[in-house]
Amino acid sequence: MATLPATAPSQPVDPAQAQGAQIPLQDFSLPQFPPQAGGLKALTLTSDIKLDEYTNLLKNDVATLPQLPRGIESLTLELFSLGYPPGFLSALSERLPNIKSLVIYSQLFSGITEESQKDAEAFFEKAQNLRALHLLDVFARPHFFGAVGPKLAKRQKGLMFLEVNYSFRHEDEDFLTRVPAPELPSLIGPGLITCAFNVSTPDVTDDPEDPTNIDEEGKERQGKKEGVMAFNKTQSPVLVEKLTEEDTRPRGLKVLNTTLYTLSLHSLGKILAAHKGLLVLSATVEVEPTEECKKELLEVLQACPDLEQVEIVGNPSLQFYMAISNPRQQALEKAFPSAEDLQQLSAKCPKLISFKANVLRTTSMGTVEWTKEGGFWKGGVTRPNDTAETSTTR
Repeated sequence: MATLPATAPSQPVDPAQAQGAQIPLQDFSLPQFPPQAGGLKALTLTSDIKLDEYTNLLKNDVATLPQLPRGIESLTLELFSLGYPPGFLSALSERLPNIKSLVIYSQLFSGITEESQKDAEAFFEKAQNLRALHLLDVFARPHFFGAVGPKLAKRQKGLMFLEVNYSFRHEDEDFLTRVPAPELPSLIGPGLITCAFNVSTPDVTDDPEDPTNIDEEGKERQGKKEGVMAFNKTQSPVLVEKLTEEDTRPRGLKVLNTTLYTLSLHSLGKILAAHKGLLVLSATVEVEPTEECKKELLEVLQACPDLEQVEIVGNPSLQFYMAISNPRQQALEKAFPSAEDLQQLSAKCPKLISFKANVLRTTSMGTVEWTKEGGFWKGGVTRPNDTAETSTTR
């Protein structure tokens, strides 16, 4: 039943020695665990349910689960695309009262019915020891995160690590409309050390049978799209509010990623002023191809003297798009810091060793990458088919 990831399937692990178990499910029945498996710390449940059987299983499966090893502290739920039958998640939470880390991957977690959604809410209500929550390409019915988030945030011992990630899908024109932008920030609470609302680039393959490489007519796509899109700044006020208001803002935040939401430089400055102890920052920001824009960016970064790594994802204005199409206008150089600029910033942020910038995580419009080595800033702007325009300063 339990195999270690590095072990071939033909070499089963002694249940008494296994620390983790991965179980593929063709329905919602879990196997009995032998007494020797009492030392398990991690459990992964992966859906192997056939799509044409899924809906009937949601209606007919009765959520009766066996006793599970109570020492399990890490739970991963993968690929349950249509959610779970009512009662399954709350029963699972009761069987695993010591869960500290939860990873949910690629699914409609709250299911397709109101009963399933209520059960998913009950799951979180019973998971009182939860400290780390990772939501990776997780969708839900309306109001689910709005109901769960405040309850998690108000706990005396709440979340310490929050990761929300969506892999952008160019082939899905309604992708961003299905991501609950107004609700997700409700997960923010005072105990967070790491807080990430990330949008990542899609995986790129050369496989002609990969659905992302096939158009509506079944032919291979030409000129594949790259990069991401982020919510525009009209969706960011609730995020700024949760990160800065006294009753919700994290008290010891060290790592912050807000790339799913576009911020104005003013909003970014407001956030950084509330989190002066930040070590790592990734943010999507409105950018203009001007020295004034760069100057304001450098000023807001100075609020966090302990910064070590910065990534700025530029969400360009129309003016920026027009400027970047002409390399002679040097839009990237005007909008983002030079080696000399970073040297001056280092006086305020002496621990800073990495600065990266891009335009919506594309490479075709060029990228900026600087690293500090031995007191020198090395790197610069890289454009397609060009070598890096390097610069070095002490």
